[in-house]
Amino acid sequence: MTTDHASRSASQSRLAAVIARRARVGVLTAVLLSLGFTLVTTPVLLADAWLGLGELGVAVGEPAQVTVRVPQFSGHLDDVRGVAVGGDSGGAIVVARGEQVDGPTASLIEDIRAGQPQGAASWLAYGAVMFLMALLYTLHLRRSHRGRLLRTQGVTLGLLAVGAIGVKIALLLSPMSPMLVPVGVFAVVAAVVVDLSVGLATGLAAAVLYGLLVPFDMGVLAVLGVQAGAATLIIGDGIRVRRWRVAVAGLLAAAGAATAYALFSYLSRGSLPAWELSAPTHSAWLAAACGGLLTGVLALPMVPFYQWLLGDITRNALVELSDLSNPLLKQIAEKSPGTWQHSLAMANMAEIAANAIGANGRLVRVGAYYHDLGKSLQPKYFIENLEAGESSPHDRLAPEVSCDAIFAHVTEGLALARRSGLPEPIVDFMHMHHGDGVLEYFWAKCQETGNPKGLRVEDFRYPGVPPQSRETAILAICDAVEAASRTLKKPDDGAVRRQVQRIVYGKLHLGQLDESGLSVADLRRISESLRETIKHAHHGRIEYPWQREAREEAARTVVDGLAGRPRAPPRSRRRGLRQPA
Repeated sequence: MTTDHASRSASQSRLAAVIARRARVGVLTAVLLSLGFTLVTTPVLLADAWLGLGELGVAVGEPAQVTVRVPQFSGHLDDVRGVAVGGDSGGAIVVARGEQVDGPTASLIEDIRAGQPQGAASWLAYGAVMFLMALLYTLHLRRSHRGRLLRTQGVTLGLLAVGAIGVKIALLLSPMSPMLVPVGVFAVVAAVVVDLSVGLATGLAAAVLYGLLVPFDMGVLAVLGVQAGAATLIIGDGIRVRRWRVAVAGLLAAAGAATAYALFSYLSRGSLPAWELSAPTHSAWLAAACGGLLTGVLALPMVPFYQWLLGDITRNALVELSDLSNPLLKQIAEKSPGTWQHSLAMANMAEIAANAIGANGRLVRVGAYYHDLGKSLQPKYFIENLEAGESSPHDRLAPEVSCDAIFAHVTEGLALARRSGLPEPIVDFMHMHHGDGVLEYFWAKCQETGNPKGLRVEDFRYPGVPPQSRETAILAICDAVEAASRTLKKPDDGAVRRQVQRIVYGKLHLGQLDESGLSVADLRRISESLRETIKHAHHGRIEYPWQREAREEAARTVVDGLAGRPRAPPRSRRRGLRQPA
């Protein structure tokens, strides 16, 4: 008995290493992520000071090695206008890279820089800002179901840092305005792929980071923040975002950023920046509007790339996987036809339910196709693949052996899927549709036989993980509902409603939906969708004449048998007619 327990425990430990929850961000991990982000971004913010360019690459009578700026709304602009590149400039540029530096320009730069932090103090100040910003960001994302994943936070922070490096290089080597940076792209992409909360937080983090790539000015940070916030107003949650919504998001970002720039200009100088329009190529006001428009242009192309980095499946990949000529799908259809019919029915049901709550319906459909792949390896262990009158092999097996045979469709299917190169999000459906629930039938059978081996309920628990996303949770619910709906003798509206509610409540009660991210409102909409789908699947049909004759003939046969009269030949045969197939 002890050896049996040890063997099963060792097997479960091995499975746990293969079937594991996604890594999440805890408090300690959040601190470490923030520290790493700070160590990468702080040198980027101060790149013009540590690149060994002397007094910021400025020497009288020589070309400037880098573009030198002053704070946009600090009050220095009146002085800058007389010496800025191209005359009047809304970009707060004192001298651009490659331009000759004269004496007044050099003196102005020295005066401005004298009032700003230098040396170790500047490193500590910028480092503290980056650490606090990153820490608040990571801790906020821990409240989001998808945002709490380590991969989500690591990838997003990495993209922000890499983007900052590219923008900093552009700012040093050109007179580009920081207002032109489309920080709203980060907000829109994160909102589309993850959720709205993560999108807003990512946009604000990007605004702070990219606003500090130029001399500190709260106005610049605010304008970029407004751009990011306005871009997400119309996006909302959900992967199914229309192109027109993204286009409108770009327009809102442009309008918001331009308005914020005009307001800050008025508050800092007492007038609107109308003078900038005389030199549009040097206008930060127009740059703010263009930055918002770029958000609408770049967001959609960035979505597949961000999905790929997060390990998601792109739309094109899902279309390929849904091709019914796929060898794995053909294997299921040929070797376990009953399972395949169950999967097709589930796919329709689950896609409709997913669309009802704004989840990824196409992903759920493809997951339904593949979720029982393992049953094609030993199809006769599953009742839907048995012929009429064929005995079940479980009749001759001990409960724990039957349990292992059932569990194999999860573990062996998972191994086959990975050997065949199926993406992990599809593999997730294989071990999450049963979660780590108990196989009640065989546990009860074990107890009825007296449990001679002293097994525990844990020995009858599925080797999976509870659903970790809305999509896998929807499939888990539909798997149980579709199977149970076949047992309904009278599928009226009340019976269907009670059965759906019982299954959903059962999964809630057992904790199988705790980590799915589904809200109570989502469960209500899913339940209503399933009820409607099942009700319409059992719709009535017209009775054809031959069906009516057959029914009447069967009734007469019963009456004649009870009365002891000889049976009359079928009406269709007397007329020489052939029954339709």
